[in-house]
Amino acid sequence: MTEKASEPSEPTASSLGDIRELSTQLSALTTARELAVSRALAAGATWAEVAQVLGCSPQAAHKRYRWLRHSEVTGEVWRESPLRL
Repeated sequence: MTEKASEPSEPTASSLGDIRELSTQLSALTTARELAVSRALAAGATWAEVAQVLGCSPQAAHKRYRWLRHSEVTGEVWRESPLRL
């Protein structure tokens, strides 16, 4: 007896809606985390302190967030590109 692999079913509107909602939430949480990291650094936190909270090495935190900037006035967060030499 051999068993046939089941055919993949069509995605439901509900499952696609779940993906859309989770993606929206993830984007909002990512933005909030970036704002929190930039504020902590602006307040004098070290890369080691930020990394400990994030659960990574200071080098990994620096690599990921080193170009992150924010405006205290508007609350906007952006990535500043390095200067070209």
